[in-house]
Amino acid sequence: MKLLRRAFRRLFPRRLDPVMDATLVRSAEDERCAAIYRATVPEGDPFVLGRFDEALRWRHVLDSFAGREGCLLDLGAGNGAVELAFVSAGRTIVGVDPIWNETARQLHRAAGLPLRRVVAAAEALPFRDGTFAHALCLETVEHLARPHEAGREMMRVVGGTILLTTPPRLRYLLAPDPHFGIRGLLLLPARLQERVAARRGFRGPHHYVDRIYWTVGQIAAMFPFSAVERIYTRSRLPRRLFWDAVVLRRMNRL
Repeated sequence: MKLLRRAFRRLFPRRLDPVMDATLVRSAEDERCAAIYRATVPEGDPFVLGRFDEALRWRHVLDSFAGREGCLLDLGAGNGAVELAFVSAGRTIVGVDPIWNETARQLHRAAGLPLRRVVAAAEALPFRDGTFAHALCLETVEHLARPHEAGREMMRVVGGTILLTTPPRLRYLLAPDPHFGIRGLLLLPARLQERVAARRGFRGPHHYVDRIYWTVGQIAAMFPFSAVERIYTRSRLPRRLFWDAVVLRRMNRL
């Protein structure tokens, strides 16, 4: 399987996206915060270690179409890497997560930058309508127990766009799934996925990933009064099936 994948990639390499793969100009403040991040977060998990650098890239993507004005929402804020990347550039961002993350507090304290964090459920955001100009929802929707309710709440509090990432299901059908590393898991129905993951030791409620989506349309359907504005992808296959990021724009209600 690995040899076939390598041969395929040699013949059909992933395309570079002019925005996602642009050469980033990192400021001295970005480098300072990157060093603090590496010194603060636990070692071992490549995803966690690379989260700050990824956040800088998504900051560039958001700036390319939304500008730098207005307050931002980061839904599923986790360890504070995304908030740190935006605050280091002078942006105002509020993170939301259902549980308190002590690493985020330590990280922002070490950097001497503010942490604006609210502990709340995605389905009941404690903000007024239209509080935020734009929002980030990075690798989060697949973890939500009630994604449609969360989508309605996001469209209520966000007046502009939502930059969203989540793994495309078709990309992982025959490969190890993106969360547990179990090959072929996403070929199974959701309930069977949960049973197989539990047998491999992933039994905690925080382990189970509720849903990996097939199409961009399935994602957009969770966000009422929204339209798909952009789809970023490095794939040569149909972008609505093999996306890297999706941008949804809030539409006015009739």
